[in-house]
Amino acid sequence: MKLEHIALTIEDAKEIKDFYIDILEMKEVKTFVLNKILAQKIFGIQKDTNVFYLQRNNLFLEVFITGEKLKQGFDHICLSVKDRETIVTKAEPQNYECVRIKRDVFDLIFVKDKSGNIFEIKESNMKNNKI
Repeated sequence: MKLEHIALTIEDAKEIKDFYIDILEMKEVKTFVLNKILAQKIFGIQKDTNVFYLQRNNLFLEVFITGEKLKQGFDHICLSVKDRETIVTKAEPQNYECVRIKRDVFDLIFVKDKSGNIFEIKESNMKNNKI
């Protein structure tokens, strides 16, 4: 199992430069918009959201910009494993919520623990497995 990225939620995009780039010395890898349909299915937040993908050495952060303080954020940990279906088949019988979103390229899979922590599960052999 490998840690792919940690996702955080912040209110103000200005923090990307002021904190993550200037203080933590991270580099911007890419930006994208998580559309409100996917945001609702995965996180229960119906809002188009700007996302910055940042890197420093082997650490990757996916930072979601909300523009306001939200009760529910986009925070999650992304893991890659050899066979993600194994995790789903172990989690579902134990009543852990598994969210599968069908897509043309590959399905998105998220598993939630009983405390509400969200884990995105990717396969280590998948190509271009970015949201």
